[in-house]
Amino acid sequence: MTLLLAPVLPAAESAPAARPIPLAVDFAPAAAANMQRYGEAERTRLQSAIVSAVSRESACSTVPAGLAVTVTVDNVAPTRPTAKQLSDDPSLDVVRTRYLGGAELTAEVRDASRRVVANVTYRYFPQTLALGSVSRDPWADARLAIEGFAARLAAACRDLSTHGASPSADSAPG
Repeated sequence: MTLLLAPVLPAAESAPAARPIPLAVDFAPAAAANMQRYGEAERTRLQSAIVSAVSRESACSTVPAGLAVTVTVDNVAPTRPTAKQLSDDPSLDVVRTRYLGGAELTAEVRDASRRVVANVTYRYFPQTLALGSVSRDPWADARLAIEGFAARLAAACRDLSTHGASPSADSAPG
């Protein structure tokens, strides 16, 4: 499984209390196996989308020093066929073929002693095709899940900033 390490950069570089948070993004075994069907290049796209979404959340740049975040993609599915799927099956159509896409993500925030101080989970899959994204982006609904996840992670970061790095309860799935 590929692991992407990147600091989450503060929204405003001049903020004195802001520090980059080490962020690791990985795929659970089942999600990693699915990525073989969708194309390994798609894994990098999704990892970049997660890092970007979390980086845009300024609350994640003001947490106490020494914290690190590990994000796990537990489940992910495209809304439209990926390039590899289109290549593997010429009967698929980039416009007409649609799936119930989305993603389920979890994060562990650990302190300098490697103790878990926050858990965050978020899941978004539309209930019907009609409720899914109309975008032709294969990862449109997964990106909605990633944005919701980043917002929930930011809320956890705000709690850590306010209350220090004390353990907190799991966030409820979205």
